[in-house]
Amino acid sequence: MNHFVNNAKRSLRRMMGGSIIDIVCGLQILGVVTYLLSPEFFGYLILNPALVVRGQIWRIVTFLAYPPAVTGGDAISFVIFNAIGIYCVRLFGLLVEQVWGRFKFNCYIISGVLLHAAVSVLIYLITGMPLPLFPNYLVYSFFFVFALMFPDMQVLFMMLIPLKSSWIAVFEGVMYIYSFVRGSLIDRIEILLSIALMGIFFGWLTFGKKGPVYQKKRSREFQKKTEKIRVVKNTHRCAVCGRTEKDDPNLEFRYCSKCAGNLEYCMDHLYTHKHVTEEELKDSK
Repeated sequence: MNHFVNNAKRSLRRMMGGSIIDIVCGLQILGVVTYLLSPEFFGYLILNPALVVRGQIWRIVTFLAYPPAVTGGDAISFVIFNAIGIYCVRLFGLLVEQVWGRFKFNCYIISGVLLHAAVSVLIYLITGMPLPLFPNYLVYSFFFVFALMFPDMQVLFMMLIPLKSSWIAVFEGVMYIYSFVRGSLIDRIEILLSIALMGIFFGWLTFGKKGPVYQKKRSREFQKKTEKIRVVKNTHRCAVCGRTEKDDPNLEFRYCSKCAGNLEYCMDHLYTHKHVTEEELKDSK
């Protein structure tokens, strides 16, 4: 059974070994192009739960193609804002991936996608409302995650503007609060899902077996064990008088090669003690 589980884990890691952030950004570029050139086709990419339950399951993945900056105005400004948005998503996504590792980061994105799809379908099945959820807050969470991990680090935005990570976290937090208060029901659900996902992964990375809390606990346990070993190892006791180095730090102890067992003697009794035989040692026990 353990062999099967280990093989499954290795297979899953191989499948998730590639960087998903490039796939996400590729889908976003596709979304920008189709949003401008073919709005009808773009409608086939959105996460519509009513159509997902009818078999259009590709929407669970293609909803990531939703542009990160859907704004009004002309096509040029739309392309410029989304180019900046996609650049930032990839930049901070790669930074988080370097810290967490590719496997954990891929798990984060996949979990977010499945969570959005499951909640959207569940709401539809319970209420009959086909609420189309979007990935905006999922990809925006890359900024938040990085800022929470490195609040004092500076990032060169567009290779020119130095931005402190804590500023990004503050801006992100204000945006979340404003959107939750003034936004639609869809915005509120997406924000709650994003916060829940970040909480789950920070809990996993903090309290999991490789997290700092677990590692500190293991370190404390190891120190206690080594302290006990050091105390046992460094405590010498004379087999005749029972004195130890704690009684007199200047005492020296030696083993007697003629005595049975690992008996130690202080220098006062090393040459004057009676040698212990195997039979006497057994009788004393």
